[in-house]
Amino acid sequence: MPYLSIIPAAAVADGRLSDTHIRVLCAIGTHTNKLGGNVWASVGTLAKESNLSERTVQRSVLALVECGYITRTERVGRTNLYEVSLQSLPPVTAVAPPPSVQSPKRVKERYTLTDDDKDCLSYCWATFPKRDMPTPYPLWAVAFRDLRTAGVSCDDIAKAAQGYAAYVTKEGTDPKYVKTIHRFYADGSWESHCVKTVGGRTRDEWARSGQDVEEFDKMAAI
Repeated sequence: MPYLSIIPAAAVADGRLSDTHIRVLCAIGTHTNKLGGNVWASVGTLAKESNLSERTVQRSVLALVECGYITRTERVGRTNLYEVSLQSLPPVTAVAPPPSVQSPKRVKERYTLTDDDKDCLSYCWATFPKRDMPTPYPLWAVAFRDLRTAGVSCDDIAKAAQGYAAYVTKEGTDPKYVKTIHRFYADGSWESHCVKTVGGRTRDEWARSGQDVEEFDKMAAI
């Protein structure tokens, strides 16, 4: 592994980036040419050099692309090509816009994730069936916040991911036809896959076994 890494100095002070993001950026920067390009290191290589999991590296790459510090070119059947952006980036803190002449609107309060929310967010991301073209993690995070703001429970969100994963496996759905996770929840598709179970069985399965469905309803409501 090279001794030096080429990265934009602005990234160090950018509050949008975590220490993990910087580690991944540094790992990419060790493979650049003098202009910051020609990086064809695999996710596995970057994970090993930054001492992180491959999934964490993938999420960090998406964040770095979104913030403008790297560009990524996907190559079918080959490793992705990365380039570190060495040109001057716009300042992170933008100047406040002038007062609007329109009537003031109530600003929607941003939902703050709890520890349980963060666990559910990660669980659903890992459980949801994968597509040929992965969904950017930030889009899923926005969709999740919208669900929680609307009052949907973490339990229902997680059950929907489980239900859809089981459906895709059962039907043998081609990965290119798998829904994107953020669209799955945004368009209401998740509701048909959010099936309550007791003891690993649905209400219909409970009834077919001859057990009292009223007892199922009581236990499912707990």
